Amino acid sequence: MGFDQIVAPLGTDTFLRDYWLKNFVHIPGKAGRFTDLVTWAELNAILEQHRLMPPRLKLFKDGQAIDPAHYLTPAMFGVPRLDAGGLAVCLAQGASLILDDAQELAPRVQELMQSFQDALHTDTFTNLYAGWHSQKAFDMHWDPQEAIVLQLSGKKRWKVYRPTRLHPLKNDVELPQQPVGEPVWEGIMADGDVLYIPRGWWHVAFPLNEPSLHLTVSLTPPTGMDYLGWAISKLRRHAQTRASLPPDGGEAARTEIADSILGQLAGLLNGQSVSDFLREWDANIRPSPHIRLPNAPYEQLSVVTDDCRIRLASLHRLAFSAQGENFEFIAGGRLWTVPQSLQPALARLHNARAFTVAELTSALSSQSAKADLFKSLNVLASAGVILVEKG
Repeated sequence: MGFDQIVAPLGTDTFLRDYWLKNFVHIPGKAGRFTDLVTWAELNAILEQHRLMPPRLKLFKDGQAIDPAHYLTPAMFGVPRLDAGGLAVCLAQGASLILDDAQELAPRVQELMQSFQDALHTDTFTNLYAGWHSQKAFDMHWDPQEAIVLQLSGKKRWKVYRPTRLHPLKNDVELPQQPVGEPVWEGIMADGDVLYIPRGWWHVAFPLNEPSLHLTVSLTPPTGMDYLGWAISKLRRHAQTRASLPPDGGEAARTEIADSILGQLAGLLNGQSVSDFLREWDANIRPSPHIRLPNAPYEQLSVVTDDCRIRLASLHRLAFSAQGENFEFIAGGRLWTVPQSLQPALARLHNARAFTVAELTSALSSQSAKADLFKSLNVLASAGVILVEKG
């Protein structure tokens, strides 16, 4: 299942044009289309087989967190684990169960998150919500990230309100005031429905006395504050901005320093730098770990050949910046410099897909560049920047 199917019948282009970062939308869908993302049986297995406790796993009822002592075994018996009896009692009394970062425990959700990242060019994480009675988990609130809700099973009643402060931040200088008017939308999220709630829009959800399971996909696209932070970090290249400020140099000296730093910053803030920032942001989207045991310890440092498959290990993509006749990129905590001739091949590398070396070399025009690519891949593999897969 891909992102275009999630927002059908709107389609990705219409969703991006009319709703993304602008307005909420409720998209009715066919019952059962999300059921296999996380089944009740799979949730049971996750709870039984993993050591989960707050804040990863938590119970809430009417806006209040349930004391973990009610659903975890006592510490005197070793590391706390879920107490099945206590958990059942809490849920029977109206609590909702919330599991954070569900994509790390549910493989099909992990696969779906890749399509969200590719479509929306930002990081994602997914929380799972399960409810049974009529008590809400959280009071009316707003989230500091974009949210796309997928109703997996059962139904919930939602109320959505317009924002009272545009584009609020998690650590803002001013908190939004609660809305006082009527909701802009109130309705039922049924099995197969999708609800998009932009950052800052207030909302509250109620179970309807039946088992309900939904995923909330949270997305964190970059803000102007992120762009400014990135631009300021680039000033580390300049000795003057790294230098300590003198405690007292007179008003003229202070003005000169301020003008110099502002001039350097202004030189960075242009349309091209926005493109550079967004390219780096996309490159650093949280990747999925791809583990291949027992073969990886043999394959990783073996000589790279044409039939090897290569993928990025801990980056979504590589973000290149031109430096004269070379290109630079940051990976594995290091700054790498490669000749311009290798950039078309290395630009194909991705975390979500492994390419054969033959596919990579097909992007190169000369035999010398292909020979250089083999050398570079071996070096990158030894540094853990790329993963080498054989067979």
